[in-house]
Amino acid sequence: MASVKVKPRRRLSLDSPPNMSRETPLRILVFGDSSQNQISLTRSVLGQDVFTRDEVNISATMKSSGVVQERNITLVNAPNLQDNDLPDSILHKELRKAVCFSCPGPHAVLFVVDPFKLTSNTMDILKPMVHFFGERVLRHTLIVLYHEKGMKVLSIEDEVKKNKSFRELAEKCSQNYLFFNGEVNWTEGSQTQALLTKVDEMVSEHGMFSNMEFKDAEKRIQKEERFIKKSKEKEIRETLKALENQHSGEALASEILKYEEKIQLECREKAELVVADKLGFAVRFVDYAVAVGKGAFVGALLGFAVGYEGMAAGAAVGAGLGAVFGGAANAAWSYIYKSFTDAH
Repeated sequence: MASVKVKPRRRLSLDSPPNMSRETPLRILVFGDSSQNQISLTRSVLGQDVFTRDEVNISATMKSSGVVQERNITLVNAPNLQDNDLPDSILHKELRKAVCFSCPGPHAVLFVVDPFKLTSNTMDILKPMVHFFGERVLRHTLIVLYHEKGMKVLSIEDEVKKNKSFRELAEKCSQNYLFFNGEVNWTEGSQTQALLTKVDEMVSEHGMFSNMEFKDAEKRIQKEERFIKKSKEKEIRETLKALENQHSGEALASEILKYEEKIQLECREKAELVVADKLGFAVRFVDYAVAVGKGAFVGALLGFAVGYEGMAAGAAVGAGLGAVFGGAANAAWSYIYKSFTDAH
Protein backbone atom coordinates (compact mmCIF):
# COMPACT_ATOMS: atom_id res chain seq x y z
CA MET A 1 0.00 0.00 0.00
CA ALA A 2 1.21 3.47 -0.81
CA SER A 3 0.99 5.75 2.22
CA VAL A 4 1.64 9.44 2.00
CA LYS A 5 1.65 12.26 4.52
CA VAL A 6 0.18 15.28 2.81
CA LYS A 7 0.61 18.78 4.12
CA PRO A 8 -2.95 19.99 4.79
CA ARG A 9 -4.09 22.71 2.43
CA ARG A 10 -5.66 25.90 3.74
CA ARG A 11 -9.24 25.29 4.80
CA LEU A 12 -11.95 26.97 2.79
CA SER A 13 -15.11 28.62 4.09
CA LEU A 14 -16.49 25.46 5.73
CA ASP A 15 -14.52 24.49 8.83
CA SER A 16 -16.09 21.04 9.05
CA PRO A 17 -17.80 18.73 6.57
CA PRO A 18 -21.52 18.89 7.34
CA ASN A 19 -22.31 15.23 7.94
CA MET A 20 -19.25 13.31 9.05
CA SER A 21 -16.72 13.72 11.83
CA ARG A 22 -13.20 14.60 10.72
CA GLU A 23 -12.01 11.78 12.96
CA THR A 24 -13.77 9.22 10.75
CA PRO A 25 -11.31 7.65 8.27
CA LEU A 26 -12.82 8.01 4.82
CA ARG A 27 -12.72 4.94 2.53
CA ILE A 28 -13.37 5.56 -1.16
CA LEU A 29 -13.44 2.96 -3.93
CA VAL A 30 -12.37 4.26 -7.35
CA PHE A 31 -13.27 2.99 -10.82
CA GLY A 32 -12.80 4.81 -14.11
CA ASP A 33 -13.18 4.98 -17.87
CA SER A 34 -9.38 5.20 -18.18
CA SER A 35 -6.45 4.39 -15.93
CA GLN A 36 -5.00 7.85 -16.54
CA ASN A 37 -8.09 9.53 -15.14
CA GLN A 38 -7.98 7.33 -12.04
CA ILE A 39 -4.27 8.01 -11.54
CA SER A 40 -4.68 11.76 -12.07
CA LEU A 41 -7.60 12.03 -9.66
CA THR A 42 -5.75 10.02 -6.98
CA ARG A 43 -2.66 12.21 -7.33
CA SER A 44 -4.76 15.37 -7.17
CA VAL A 45 -6.78 14.36 -4.11
CA LEU A 46 -3.87 12.96 -2.09
CA GLY A 47 -1.55 15.76 -3.19
CA GLN A 48 1.36 13.48 -4.09
CA ASP A 49 2.39 11.09 -6.79
CA VAL A 50 1.52 7.74 -5.20
CA PHE A 51 1.97 5.98 -8.53
CA THR A 52 5.35 5.42 -10.13
CA ARG A 53 6.12 7.55 -13.16
CA ASP A 54 5.94 4.59 -15.55
CA GLU A 55 2.51 3.46 -14.31
CA VAL A 56 -0.01 4.22 -17.01
CA ASN A 57 -2.43 1.35 -16.52
CA ILE A 58 -4.16 0.09 -13.39
CA SER A 59 -4.53 -3.67 -13.79
CA ALA A 60 -4.31 -4.59 -10.09
CA THR A 61 -6.17 -3.13 -7.12
CA MET A 62 -4.10 -0.51 -5.31
CA LYS A 63 -4.69 1.10 -1.91
CA SER A 64 -3.32 4.60 -1.20
CA SER A 65 -3.74 6.62 2.00
CA GLY A 66 -3.00 10.15 3.10
CA VAL A 67 -4.04 13.02 5.35
CA VAL A 68 -5.92 15.53 3.24
CA GLN A 69 -7.42 18.72 4.65
CA GLU A 70 -6.95 17.22 8.11
CA ARG A 71 -8.83 14.03 7.22
CA ASN A 72 -7.52 10.48 6.93
CA ILE A 73 -8.45 9.28 3.48
CA THR A 74 -7.93 5.94 1.75
CA LEU A 75 -8.47 5.60 -2.00
CA VAL A 76 -8.80 2.05 -3.32
CA ASN A 77 -8.24 2.03 -7.09
CA ALA A 78 -9.81 -1.03 -8.67
CA PRO A 79 -8.54 -2.20 -12.08
CA ASN A 80 -9.58 0.10 -14.86
CA LEU A 81 -12.66 -1.42 -16.48
CA GLN A 82 -12.00 -0.24 -20.05
CA ASP A 83 -8.23 -0.32 -20.63
CA ASN A 84 -7.88 -3.91 -19.41
CA ASP A 85 -8.93 -7.13 -21.06
CA LEU A 86 -8.64 -9.19 -17.87
CA PRO A 87 -9.91 -12.78 -17.66
CA ASP A 88 -12.93 -13.08 -15.37
CA SER A 89 -10.90 -15.05 -12.83
CA ILE A 90 -8.32 -12.25 -12.52
CA LEU A 91 -10.92 -9.49 -12.50
CA HIS A 92 -12.88 -11.23 -9.73
CA LYS A 93 -9.68 -11.70 -7.73
CA GLU A 94 -8.88 -7.99 -7.99
CA LEU A 95 -12.45 -7.03 -7.10
CA ARG A 96 -12.22 -9.27 -4.03
CA LYS A 97 -9.09 -7.35 -3.07
CA ALA A 98 -11.03 -4.12 -3.55
CA VAL A 99 -13.64 -5.43 -1.13
CA CYS A 100 -11.05 -6.36 1.49
CA PHE A 101 -9.08 -3.11 1.05
CA SER A 102 -12.24 -1.03 1.63
CA CYS A 103 -13.81 -3.08 4.45
CA PRO A 104 -16.04 -2.72 6.40
CA GLY A 105 -17.36 -0.82 3.39
CA PRO A 106 -16.59 2.24 1.23
CA HIS A 107 -18.19 5.55 2.12
CA ALA A 108 -18.47 6.22 -1.59
CA VAL A 109 -17.65 4.71 -4.97
CA LEU A 110 -16.15 7.12 -7.50
CA PHE A 111 -16.59 6.54 -11.22
CA VAL A 112 -14.04 8.83 -12.89
CA VAL A 113 -14.83 9.80 -16.48
CA ASP A 114 -13.47 12.27 -19.01
CA PRO A 115 -16.25 14.81 -19.74
CA PHE A 116 -14.88 15.30 -23.25
CA LYS A 117 -14.92 11.61 -24.15
CA LEU A 118 -18.40 10.48 -23.15
CA THR A 119 -19.58 7.81 -25.57
CA SER A 120 -22.58 5.55 -25.98
CA ASN A 121 -20.75 2.75 -24.15
CA THR A 122 -19.67 4.83 -21.13
CA MET A 123 -22.43 3.30 -19.05
CA ASP A 124 -21.42 -0.21 -20.14
CA ILE A 125 -18.07 0.28 -18.40
CA LEU A 126 -19.88 0.04 -15.07
CA LYS A 127 -21.48 -3.33 -15.82
CA PRO A 128 -18.75 -5.50 -14.19
CA MET A 129 -18.95 -3.39 -11.04
CA VAL A 130 -22.74 -3.62 -10.88
CA HIS A 131 -22.65 -7.36 -11.60
CA PHE A 132 -20.14 -7.91 -8.79
CA PHE A 133 -21.59 -5.59 -6.13
CA GLY A 134 -25.26 -5.46 -7.09
CA GLU A 135 -27.30 -2.59 -8.48
CA ARG A 136 -27.68 -0.98 -5.03
CA VAL A 137 -24.04 0.17 -5.28
CA LEU A 138 -25.14 2.82 -7.78
CA ARG A 139 -26.85 4.76 -4.96
CA HIS A 140 -23.39 5.17 -3.42
CA THR A 141 -21.65 6.03 -6.70
CA LEU A 142 -20.43 9.55 -7.46
CA ILE A 143 -19.60 10.32 -11.09
CA VAL A 144 -16.44 12.46 -11.15
CA LEU A 145 -15.97 14.29 -14.46
CA TYR A 146 -12.21 14.85 -14.25
CA HIS A 147 -10.36 17.25 -16.54
CA GLU A 148 -7.41 19.64 -16.50
CA LYS A 149 -8.53 22.12 -19.12
CA GLY A 150 -8.81 25.81 -18.38
CA MET A 151 -12.47 26.13 -19.30
CA LYS A 152 -15.34 27.57 -17.35
CA VAL A 153 -17.20 24.88 -15.45
CA LEU A 154 -20.56 26.14 -16.65
CA SER A 155 -19.58 25.78 -20.31
CA ILE A 156 -18.44 22.20 -19.68
CA GLU A 157 -21.63 21.39 -17.78
CA ASP A 158 -23.79 22.71 -20.58
CA GLU A 159 -22.08 20.48 -23.12
CA VAL A 160 -22.08 17.39 -20.90
CA LYS A 161 -25.75 17.71 -20.01
CA LYS A 162 -26.61 17.52 -23.71
CA ASN A 163 -25.01 14.07 -23.85
CA LYS A 164 -27.65 11.32 -23.76
CA SER A 165 -25.25 8.72 -22.34
CA PHE A 166 -24.31 11.02 -19.47
CA ARG A 167 -27.96 11.76 -18.68
CA GLU A 168 -28.67 8.02 -18.48
CA LEU A 169 -25.61 7.44 -16.32
CA ALA A 170 -26.50 10.33 -13.99
CA GLU A 171 -30.03 9.00 -13.65
CA LYS A 172 -28.73 5.57 -12.64
CA CYS A 173 -26.49 7.21 -10.01
CA SER A 174 -29.26 9.38 -8.49
CA GLN A 175 -27.86 12.53 -10.14
CA ASN A 176 -24.71 12.31 -8.03
CA TYR A 177 -21.98 13.86 -10.16
CA LEU A 178 -19.20 16.40 -9.76
CA PHE A 179 -16.91 18.29 -12.15
CA PHE A 180 -13.30 18.15 -10.96
CA ASN A 181 -10.59 20.39 -12.45
CA GLY A 182 -7.24 18.87 -11.52
CA GLU A 183 -5.29 21.95 -12.60
CA VAL A 184 -7.31 24.25 -10.33
CA ASN A 185 -7.13 21.76 -7.47
CA TRP A 186 -3.32 21.76 -7.35
CA THR A 187 -3.34 25.47 -6.51
CA GLU A 188 -6.52 25.85 -4.45
CA GLY A 189 -7.62 22.46 -3.13
CA SER A 190 -11.20 23.61 -3.74
CA GLN A 191 -12.09 20.64 -5.92
CA THR A 192 -11.06 18.13 -3.25
CA GLN A 193 -13.09 20.09 -0.68
CA ALA A 194 -16.13 19.93 -2.97
CA LEU A 195 -15.62 16.19 -3.51
CA LEU A 196 -15.36 15.48 0.22
CA THR A 197 -18.44 17.58 0.93
CA LYS A 198 -20.40 15.67 -1.73
CA VAL A 199 -19.28 12.34 -0.28
CA ASP A 200 -20.34 13.49 3.20
CA GLU A 201 -23.78 14.41 1.85
CA MET A 202 -24.16 10.98 0.22
CA VAL A 203 -23.10 9.23 3.43
CA SER A 204 -25.63 11.31 5.37
CA GLU A 205 -28.36 10.16 2.99
CA HIS A 206 -27.43 6.50 2.43
CA GLY A 207 -24.68 5.58 4.92
CA MET A 208 -21.63 3.66 3.75
CA PHE A 209 -22.05 0.88 1.21
CA SER A 210 -22.04 -2.65 2.59
CA ASN A 211 -23.58 -6.03 1.88
CA MET A 212 -23.21 -9.63 3.00
CA GLU A 213 -19.95 -9.89 1.06
CA PHE A 214 -18.36 -6.97 2.93
CA LYS A 215 -19.66 -8.15 6.30
CA ASP A 216 -18.29 -11.66 5.76
CA ALA A 217 -14.94 -10.30 4.56
CA GLU A 218 -14.64 -7.97 7.58
CA LYS A 219 -15.27 -10.84 10.02
CA ARG A 220 -12.60 -12.93 8.31
CA ILE A 221 -10.13 -10.03 8.26
CA GLN A 222 -10.56 -9.39 11.98
CA LYS A 223 -10.06 -13.08 12.72
CA GLU A 224 -6.93 -13.18 10.54
CA GLU A 225 -5.64 -9.98 12.19
CA ARG A 226 -5.82 -11.62 15.61
CA PHE A 227 -3.96 -14.67 14.31
CA ILE A 228 -1.20 -12.57 12.71
CA LYS A 229 -0.78 -10.39 15.78
CA LYS A 230 -0.55 -13.47 18.00
CA SER A 231 2.23 -14.83 15.79
CA LYS A 232 4.13 -11.57 16.39
CA GLU A 233 3.84 -11.61 20.20
CA LYS A 234 7.53 -12.36 20.79
CA GLU A 235 8.65 -9.67 18.34
CA ILE A 236 6.27 -7.14 19.92
CA ARG A 237 7.50 -7.87 23.46
CA GLU A 238 11.12 -7.47 22.40
CA THR A 239 10.44 -4.20 20.61
CA LEU A 240 8.52 -2.74 23.55
CA LYS A 241 11.35 -3.72 25.89
CA ALA A 242 13.86 -2.01 23.59
CA LEU A 243 11.73 1.15 23.54
CA GLU A 244 11.59 1.16 27.34
CA ASN A 245 15.39 1.04 27.44
CA GLN A 246 15.70 3.94 25.01
CA HIS A 247 12.94 6.30 26.16
CA SER A 248 11.00 7.39 29.22
CA GLY A 249 8.04 9.54 30.18
CA GLU A 250 6.09 11.22 27.37
CA ALA A 251 8.69 10.23 24.78
CA LEU A 252 8.19 6.56 25.67
CA ALA A 253 4.40 6.85 25.51
CA SER A 254 4.68 8.51 22.09
CA GLU A 255 7.03 5.84 20.71
CA ILE A 256 4.85 3.02 22.02
CA LEU A 257 1.75 4.57 20.41
CA LYS A 258 3.52 4.93 17.05
CA TYR A 259 4.74 1.34 17.22
CA GLU A 260 1.30 0.00 18.14
CA GLU A 261 -0.25 1.90 15.22
CA LYS A 262 2.44 0.53 12.89
CA ILE A 263 1.84 -3.06 14.03
CA GLN A 264 -1.92 -2.67 13.76
CA LEU A 265 -1.61 -1.33 10.20
CA GLU A 266 0.80 -4.10 9.16
CA CYS A 267 -1.45 -6.82 10.60
CA ARG A 268 -4.52 -5.32 8.97
CA GLU A 269 -2.95 -5.04 5.53
CA LYS A 270 -1.56 -8.57 5.65
CA ALA A 271 -4.94 -9.91 6.81
CA GLU A 272 -6.70 -8.13 3.94
CA LEU A 273 -4.43 -9.81 1.39
CA VAL A 274 -4.80 -13.24 3.00
CA VAL A 275 -8.59 -13.01 3.09
CA ALA A 276 -8.78 -11.67 -0.48
CA ASP A 277 -7.02 -14.82 -1.67
CA LYS A 278 -9.36 -17.05 0.34
CA LEU A 279 -12.66 -15.46 -0.72
CA GLY A 280 -14.21 -17.55 -3.44
CA PHE A 281 -17.65 -18.84 -4.28
CA ALA A 282 -19.21 -17.06 -1.31
CA VAL A 283 -18.82 -13.82 -3.24
CA ARG A 284 -20.36 -15.27 -6.39
CA PHE A 285 -23.28 -16.63 -4.35
CA VAL A 286 -24.09 -13.10 -3.28
CA ASP A 287 -23.82 -11.95 -6.91
CA TYR A 288 -26.37 -14.52 -8.05
CA ALA A 289 -28.72 -13.74 -5.17
CA VAL A 290 -28.73 -10.04 -6.03
CA ALA A 291 -28.56 -10.23 -9.81
CA VAL A 292 -31.02 -12.97 -10.78
CA GLY A 293 -33.36 -13.51 -7.85
CA LYS A 294 -34.04 -16.20 -5.28
CA GLY A 295 -35.32 -18.87 -7.66
CA ALA A 296 -32.31 -18.64 -9.96
CA PHE A 297 -30.07 -18.52 -6.92
CA VAL A 298 -31.39 -21.84 -5.63
CA GLY A 299 -30.77 -23.33 -9.08
CA ALA A 300 -27.24 -21.99 -8.98
CA LEU A 301 -26.69 -23.71 -5.65
CA LEU A 302 -27.90 -26.99 -7.16
CA GLY A 303 -25.55 -26.50 -10.10
CA PHE A 304 -22.61 -25.88 -7.76
CA ALA A 305 -22.33 -29.64 -7.27
CA VAL A 306 -21.01 -29.97 -10.83
CA GLY A 307 -18.79 -26.87 -10.87
CA TYR A 308 -18.97 -23.21 -11.71
CA GLU A 309 -20.42 -23.79 -15.19
CA GLY A 310 -23.17 -25.75 -13.52
CA MET A 311 -24.05 -22.69 -11.51
CA ALA A 312 -25.04 -20.81 -14.66
CA ALA A 313 -27.11 -23.72 -15.97
CA GLY A 314 -28.64 -24.28 -12.56
CA ALA A 315 -29.53 -20.62 -12.34
CA ALA A 316 -31.47 -20.81 -15.60
CA VAL A 317 -33.44 -23.82 -14.37
CA GLY A 318 -33.91 -22.28 -10.95
CA ALA A 319 -35.40 -19.12 -12.42
CA GLY A 320 -38.25 -21.23 -13.75
CA LEU A 321 -38.70 -22.85 -10.37
CA GLY A 322 -38.65 -19.61 -8.39
CA ALA A 323 -42.37 -19.69 -7.72
CA VAL A 324 -42.10 -23.20 -6.31
CA PHE A 325 -39.24 -22.40 -3.98
CA GLY A 326 -40.54 -18.96 -3.03
CA GLY A 327 -39.91 -18.23 0.62
CA ALA A 328 -38.12 -21.54 1.09
CA ALA A 329 -35.08 -20.01 -0.56
CA ASN A 330 -34.88 -17.44 2.19
CA ALA A 331 -34.83 -20.08 4.87
CA ALA A 332 -32.33 -22.24 3.00
CA TRP A 333 -30.02 -19.32 2.22
CA SER A 334 -28.91 -18.61 5.79
CA TYR A 335 -28.17 -22.26 6.49
CA ILE A 336 -26.33 -22.91 3.21
CA TYR A 337 -24.28 -19.69 3.35
CA LYS A 338 -23.26 -20.27 6.96
CA SER A 339 -22.31 -23.89 6.25
CA PHE A 340 -20.23 -22.90 3.26
CA THR A 341 -18.37 -20.04 4.92
CA ASP A 342 -17.67 -22.12 8.03
CA ALA A 343 -16.15 -24.79 5.80
CA HIS A 344 -13.89 -22.23 4.12
